Amino acid sequence: MEGRTDKKLKLRVLAPYGSLCDSDVDYVIFRSTEGDAGIQAGHEPFTAALSEGLLVYRANSAAHTLVVLGGIASVLDDQVTVISEIADHPDRIKRTIKELAREKAALAEEEQKGSTGIQIMELGLRRALVRVDVSAYSIIKGRDGVMEFDEGTRGEDDDGNRRGI
Repeated sequence: MEGRTDKKLKLRVLAPYGSLCDSDVDYVIFRSTEGDAGIQAGHEPFTAALSEGLLVYRANSAAHTLVVLGGIASVLDDQVTVISEIADHPDRIKRTIKELAREKAALAEEEQKGSTGIQIMELGLRRALVRVDVSAYSIIKGRDGVMEFDEGTRGEDDDGNRRGI
């Protein structure tokens, strides 16, 4: 096959929590902010800002994939170094996304429960206020069912006679 070499690249993929790859590889393909880049042994030196995407490499006759969410890539002397704050194997990323989705759903459920609890407390408060309003009317209302304005005089004028409304 023309253009194929048996020469290998050294690939290192580093994330804050450790090295994801430190292997001799046949080629590396990654997505930069300028587009996709394919690197083989003998590539000219360059540095690229990475975009979100897959990093694919071939090692030991098998293709491997990593998810890289930004970072930088450096190519120098048949060595490719990728540094990213967020990079991992696709299966781990999927598990993390599922875990985050479960946590988000649980938080939303707790928030809904909390919201329902607040609504129940507000309803109880409204009921208590209505009871206070109703009991205020019973204080104002005289024994014979006639509304009275002055609770202290019980509806009597200065001479002690009952007055009604």
